[in-house]
Amino acid sequence: MYENYLIKNGQLYDGIADTPATADVRVRETVIAEIGPNLPPDGEKEIDATGLMVVPGLIDLHVHVFNGTGQWSIDPALAGLQTGVTTVLDTGSAGALTFKTFHRYIISEAEEDIFALLNISIFGCMTGHPDTEPVMGELTDTRHFHVPSTVACIRKFPDRAVGAKVRLTAALADGKPENEQAAFRGTLDVAAQTNTFIMIHHGASNIPTATMLDALRPGDVVTHLYHRQDDSPFEGPGRKPAEALLRARERGVVFDVGHGVGSFSWSRAEPACREHGFWPDTISTDVHSFNLNGPVHDMPTTMSKLLYLGMPIHDIIRASTKRPAEVLGIGDQFGTLRPGRQADITLLRLESGAFELYDVEGKARTARKRFAPISVFKKGVHRPCRISESLAPSPDTWAVPSTVQELNRTA
Repeated sequence: MYENYLIKNGQLYDGIADTPATADVRVRETVIAEIGPNLPPDGEKEIDATGLMVVPGLIDLHVHVFNGTGQWSIDPALAGLQTGVTTVLDTGSAGALTFKTFHRYIISEAEEDIFALLNISIFGCMTGHPDTEPVMGELTDTRHFHVPSTVACIRKFPDRAVGAKVRLTAALADGKPENEQAAFRGTLDVAAQTNTFIMIHHGASNIPTATMLDALRPGDVVTHLYHRQDDSPFEGPGRKPAEALLRARERGVVFDVGHGVGSFSWSRAEPACREHGFWPDTISTDVHSFNLNGPVHDMPTTMSKLLYLGMPIHDIIRASTKRPAEVLGIGDQFGTLRPGRQADITLLRLESGAFELYDVEGKARTARKRFAPISVFKKGVHRPCRISESLAPSPDTWAVPSTVQELNRTA
């Protein structure tokens, strides 16, 4: 039995406009029925959103939620509705041999909408963390890159399997350049045969950054944009965007945050954004079991880091709603607030104070504002969110990779 709601007096960021509007939102069962100023009550349960931001349900374009399988994945709820996120993209936790299980027991049962990119390895992303035995990456055996199986799986589950993912890091391929190259070629081949996009994790790789970037097509996604490895796309002492990076953006390649536990460094993000204006197209967490308790925590924390860097609020909301929906090919259903659409809505508070925000090296920046999730609607069902007492506890409470080798191995 659904309740009807009237969200009153919120600052509406619809994912499109640059400036918010003070407006009400009427929710009837599972859909947004009406948006406008001073809507009259019609028997609904009223929610006073004075002082709150009312935004489309947040979309996290990079998570690992194949819960119970492998080292990395967490319960979808920990990445989803509790944090204001209504839709997620799992990026390569499952491959062609394991996706059926993921679909039946996780995707179909979750309250969040879960989409997935298949790992080019038919087993998926099961291992590879340097502190967890066995230390073994999914690119160690080229026999696992079976393109026909991956293509067949995407075709069997077209509503949820929306593309392919590869982690291009030398340590995940036992240092063999030919393995990384085969995995990259296979991922591109899958996308070409299924008319889908790919996501690339690239860092400490034997494939040069320019080679990787020049091979990508419009709509393909490069995640971990601000990683700290030597093959960062921001070059030289000034950390200027590489020419290949600029060419790729001009061509329509999408650049994603993908924070993770090894892939967001203030030393890269600050000059990239503040000095060179290379902001991300999409904001995502890469949340998994090794960073849930820090430094990632959740999507609003990652959004708060971009706010600290100076990204305008409307661009942050757009990069967390409308743009990821467009990448997923679901922009006609998700990512904006419009009458007739599914009632996926997030209420955020922009809090003032002093908030320590850590990068993957344990370096802190003190932000004066942060996003805090208050409550969320998913298909018209309303529930409160979880707000951490501290969005960024001391690095003593989470594992900061201590060596370059560890960072190279860690997403």
